[in-house]
Amino acid sequence: MLPPIEDLKHYCIFLDFDGTLVEIVDHPDDVQVDASTLRFVERLRGKVGDALAVISGRDIDVVDRLLHPVVLPVAGVHGLQRRDAAGRLHTPVIDQSVVEAIANDIETTFSEEPGVAIEKKTGAVALHYRLRPDFETRCLALAQKIVDDRPELHLITGKMVCEIRIDGNDKGAVIETFLAEPPFRGRKPIFAGDDITDECGFSAVNARGGVSIKIGGSPSNAKFHAESVADLRNWFEGLLTGARTSRVQ
Repeated sequence: MLPPIEDLKHYCIFLDFDGTLVEIVDHPDDVQVDASTLRFVERLRGKVGDALAVISGRDIDVVDRLLHPVVLPVAGVHGLQRRDAAGRLHTPVIDQSVVEAIANDIETTFSEEPGVAIEKKTGAVALHYRLRPDFETRCLALAQKIVDDRPELHLITGKMVCEIRIDGNDKGAVIETFLAEPPFRGRKPIFAGDDITDECGFSAVNARGGVSIKIGGSPSNAKFHAESVADLRNWFEGLLTGARTSRVQ
């Protein structure tokens, strides 16, 4: 079980988006955030004095669109982008033509293959094969070849997705940056995520004596596990209402 937390006001919260705040769907464009989730986020943010941020693989502007009208501090593209609590954007200079060229190469390779989705981001291209798990080896091989040919690129793998990204901060580094700034500074961190890309975030939070939570049962550096998005939310709801029990194992 997760440890009892007497008062969230001493904590700050970092949440992955897909698979943590919302359920994963077959195509990333199909995700929708319902009104109850928006209210939940607002209540949770209020409980921790605005010290809540989303740490996502998506672009910041996509997170904003999905959470509208709620606006939060966000790290996007696995830490490549960041908007701090004051609303300032921190993004390296990115040659987006590199992303377009990579996307074109991938589209040419898989143009005749239904079920493979290509997601262009700021500084990255994600190749989703959730609907074609039989293509995993081909997708990974193509992504690895592209990265091997371009030393400034980095390969990130996740659940039925591989992503080619310009080198930059990871989720652990960006969480550390948030923790150096108000309103996160001086608080104990909680970070919840569901994928391999969240492991560096778990390690950063563990080093701070915080609470790291992996959604799902796969091996992880996280100290705790929740069975599902619903289980994680139920735990947080219990903390919001003062309940002392949790369904999270």
